[in-house]
Amino acid sequence: MKQFIVLAAIMPILLIFTAQFTLSGVRGLRLNAAEDAIRAFCIEATYYNGGGSSEMEALRHKLAQIFRTDTSEVIIELTQIDSAHIEWTISFPTGEIMAGARFMGLSAAENQGRLLISGSIVKIF
Repeated sequence: MKQFIVLAAIMPILLIFTAQFTLSGVRGLRLNAAEDAIRAFCIEATYYNGGGSSEMEALRHKLAQIFRTDTSEVIIELTQIDSAHIEWTISFPTGEIMAGARFMGLSAAENQGRLLISGSIVKIF
């Protein structure tokens, strides 16, 4: 009987590790998809078309769809340095950081992550 009580006490803790492994895998796949979308935006839209507002809205919608969030939470900034250089900054929420956060005493607001990615593009004439 005492083995059953010990198992019942330890099982939720062991399940947190499995849930965290799964959450990390899903987040990794979402970050890879976001990186591919950002790379395509930087190469195609910014390099060839100057990064118009329609391309930025398409990227904003794609990132919001990947991370299942609202499009207003995705922030995209493009800065034209000169005729050959464009600097970009993209920020978006990545969702939960830790599985079983309520079990560990974290609130939902404390368990949210946000990713900031920036870079520059040099046009070759």
